[in-house]
Amino acid sequence: MKKGIILKTLIFVLTAVMAAGIAAGCSLFPSEDNIVAPALKTPKPVEYQFYSVVKGDIIKGSSGTGSMTSIYYYKHAFPTSGGIIKAVYVSLGQYVNKGDLLVETDNSSLELDFLEASIEYTQAKAQFDKMVDEYNKGNIDQTSFRIEQLKYQYIEAKYTNLKNAYENTKLVAQVSGKVVYVNTDYTTNTNKEIVAGETIVAIDSEDEKYMYLVFDKSLEAQRDSSATPQQFKVGTVLTLSLNPTKEDPNPIQFEGVIVGTDQIVKDTGIGYLDSAKYYCKLLSYPDYGGDESRRIASGTLIRYTYVEDSRQDVLTIPINTCYEYNGKHYVYMLDYNTNLKKEVYVELGLSNDSYVEVISGLKRGDRIVTN
Repeated sequence: MKKGIILKTLIFVLTAVMAAGIAAGCSLFPSEDNIVAPALKTPKPVEYQFYSVVKGDIIKGSSGTGSMTSIYYYKHAFPTSGGIIKAVYVSLGQYVNKGDLLVETDNSSLELDFLEASIEYTQAKAQFDKMVDEYNKGNIDQTSFRIEQLKYQYIEAKYTNLKNAYENTKLVAQVSGKVVYVNTDYTTNTNKEIVAGETIVAIDSEDEKYMYLVFDKSLEAQRDSSATPQQFKVGTVLTLSLNPTKEDPNPIQFEGVIVGTDQIVKDTGIGYLDSAKYYCKLLSYPDYGGDESRRIASGTLIRYTYVEDSRQDVLTIPINTCYEYNGKHYVYMLDYNTNLKKEVYVELGLSNDSYVEVISGLKRGDRIVTN
């Protein structure tokens, strides 16, 4: 009976404990932290940048710089072999005029013979001229005149041969231009004998027949995406000018025309032109009133401008403010009710690297979003 009472007591105690636990809920377990809601903040309004649509001109084209280049080097050589060069009077890059002395060989002994022959020839010519006059008057018979004529012809031939030989000891510039080659095998420090026909000095020929404005196709294509190797067709006219300077900020403009290499070969007979270059023939040379510093010679840098198309007094926007989607063009404008950007369809026309013409979709004064 005691055991029964003890068991009932234990059951009662356990029941009471469980009831107390249920009443307490989860108080026997660790309590969770209270979650505090973050403080509300007003977002910073988006700041937009705008461009006001204006009217202006659109010019599509390209520009750059080329160099006046002679496509023909005039080679100077001695016609006969032998002889030692005494002096070279020019250097690479030097500008020379036609008739300037370039190179001279040692001609000391020949010079004396030539001077003696010159004196003899001058005297003989004066005497023979008198003989001709007397013969025409009938004062000298035909046989005597013929003998005197043969004597004179002998002296004249001797003089002419010595004159040619003496002149062949000097190389004289046959054209005006820049020295582009000097044969270093022949100097005053060597005793190498001249080989007939071997080029000693070469000069850029400034004959207009051989002078072209030349610039590289690939370089233009790299610098300006709108300038492709196919851009300049034969017959394309370029506006040209010398590079501006402080003294001459707005140099005279003139024109040139793109010429095909085949045509140049036909016109000049030069057959080694580079097909990777543009050749522009000057249609006229500007008159700078004898100012040698502005003279257009080989090596002169010339700016060119090519206008492919243009529009005047049209609506224009920066080309980077519009985008293309499914073949259509759009710009962003601000919806002032929501302060959000909205898309606006626009029809575009002519463009260049910076601006594009707006045909429809916008009007003058409209503000488009640029960011």
